[in-house]
Amino acid sequence: MVKKEHEKEIREIFKKTLAVRTKGPEAKELADMYFFETLVRIHRAGEGAPYTGLKPGEAIEPVIAEADKALESGSVDNLINILTNDMSKGIRERFARAQETKKHADENVEAGREFVEAYVEFTHYVERLHLDATGKLAHHTEPEEVKK
Repeated sequence: MVKKEHEKEIREIFKKTLAVRTKGPEAKELADMYFFETLVRIHRAGEGAPYTGLKPGEAIEPVIAEADKALESGSVDNLINILTNDMSKGIRERFARAQETKKHADENVEAGREFVEAYVEFTHYVERLHLDATGKLAHHTEPEEVKK
């Protein structure tokens, strides 16, 4: 999405891109790249996110493809099942690790640290899921920030 205040800039760049594209294959490639980089940069800025460049050849995440399928088919059921299964698996794995390390937490300092680490990972994971589900997690949070 491009915010309304940036529409004029995008339209001007698009017109320039169309004009330059006619100058040959190299000019076309360069003009297209400039247009897409500018479009993505402005889009990311509108979200309050940094522009980190285009990532050529990146595949669409399967869940995004499934979201597109849901819109095309008019049914969100398969998407919900995929997400529910992924979340359930993530919760269960982190819970199992926290539960197992808790059994040995009082044995020594290292075991206590392992439990605390597992506990923090488990609680942060469920917190992020909840915040996102309730609309309180920022859109496009960087993947490194939300892995655990």
